Amino acid sequence: MVHRPDSFPYPMVILFHGFTGNRVDDKFLFVRFARRVAANGWGCVRFDFSGSGESDGEFKEMTLGREIEEGKEILRFVRRMEGVDPEKVFLCGFSMGGVVATHVAASMPECVRGMCLWAPAGNMREIAEECFRTGIPLPDGGVDLEGIALGRPFYEELKEWDLYEGISSYKGPVLILHGDRDESVPLKWSRRYLQVYGASARLHSIRGANHVFSRISWREELFSESIAFFKSVLGSEQGA
Repeated sequence: MVHRPDSFPYPMVILFHGFTGNRVDDKFLFVRFARRVAANGWGCVRFDFSGSGESDGEFKEMTLGREIEEGKEILRFVRRMEGVDPEKVFLCGFSMGGVVATHVAASMPECVRGMCLWAPAGNMREIAEECFRTGIPLPDGGVDLEGIALGRPFYEELKEWDLYEGISSYKGPVLILHGDRDESVPLKWSRRYLQVYGASARLHSIRGANHVFSRISWREELFSESIAFFKSVLGSEQGA
């Protein structure tokens, strides 16, 4: 789904959804943000990773590595889109989508002008372990995760993966937004991202917010801070 402003060419924000999410996300989080961005003169694009939402494939085939590869292809595709300024493409990832964004940016740093991470799930290995500890076992080695099949390769891939390793090769500006009452991804994981990125990054904690920012005031703060960051990177009042 592409949200376009009236003027051309325009900067573009790519949204990466989280684990078991989709291009709409919790209570229309991505839809509302994309419309807000477009209303301020930027473009915004929302994708379903394969096996999620309305994309082809099965969720049980999903792995983090696969989503990172898809994220790279999404970035290449978006930079070629008509109307998009390819030098002004930003990534915005929520939860596991934030992890995807960090690895896409590390692999293609020259293609990413800035990166915004919403509650990035640096603890995906721990989340995967919990899923396979509590999920209902399936004959193929996967688990029934509240009605969807989660494949064993997802867990096996994450077992030995330090998700922070190598991502510091991206030297561009980074904003990390995280609720200080996040029950799924504690704030400490974002503090670690801040350490990895150093002076090029800033962490903004949203007081009282949970993982999905499920109050209007929390979402307003999330959106406002994100948009202010995009604007500051380009150093002008143009667009968002």
